[in-house]
Amino acid sequence: MTMENIKQITRRAFLKTATKFVGGLAFASGKLCAVARATEPDKQIDDLELYDFVMPRVRFTPLRKKGSGQGPDTWNVRPGGDANLLNRLSAVIRCRTKPITGANNWQPQWAQEGQLNGVVTFDSLDYVKKYPFLFMTGENYFQFTNEQKYNLKEYINRGGFLLMDDCVVNNGGDFFYQSAFKMLEETFGKNSVKPISNEHEVFHNVYDLSDIGLPYLKGQNHGARGIFVGERLAVFLSSNDIHCGWCDSRAQEWNINKFEKAIEMGINIIMYAMSH
Repeated sequence: MTMENIKQITRRAFLKTATKFVGGLAFASGKLCAVARATEPDKQIDDLELYDFVMPRVRFTPLRKKGSGQGPDTWNVRPGGDANLLNRLSAVIRCRTKPITGANNWQPQWAQEGQLNGVVTFDSLDYVKKYPFLFMTGENYFQFTNEQKYNLKEYINRGGFLLMDDCVVNNGGDFFYQSAFKMLEETFGKNSVKPISNEHEVFHNVYDLSDIGLPYLKGQNHGARGIFVGERLAVFLSSNDIHCGWCDSRAQEWNINKFEKAIEMGINIIMYAMSH
């Protein structure tokens, strides 16, 4: 599909026309942006009725231990990156995304209460399962409890998608990535975290990134890795700090091409997740 074709598609044309229920998760069955519907009426999920796409952050507690990063960047870092990605997604795909207000590029450093697109934890499956797409980022080590790992596995097996991206401060270590890799293999089994080849659909469904694969911004480049449920990519794990790339629309940190590639990768991931 070319960019010109995508620009010509109206919101009405691409919205899902049928709803596919996967073990309690409600997703639409078309090829582009999803309208998530609840299985039961619930005042807390009005956003899923009002908007075509929301991107909640996963809240978690970082671990401070030897070898940790020196920066303070926790789970709610740099909401301006989320805002830039969602604004571009809305413009390119012409879908209604829930806005993130008061955030612009690198500011503020941490999201204020209620500023993010949504906030979830894996403490409760009943709440988190209502969202088809989740985003998780941070700088330091973390660990999930057994209950959180169980809920994550249930969420993924019921059709959910999780994007995990290492927030690398001052070219520091891949501490978040290490914790994510370990946690995923504890949850889904040894050798369950697989490389994602450049030929995979996620690299060329909207924008063609198959020549470079996962854009590199900073950090230790482990390439794209993920968890597959059958043939479906269900967890996308990055060590390359693409989220910081989303923050850099004014090329303060990198050149504008890196910002564009990071945004394109984010849109590709979202569009893959919402169509599978």
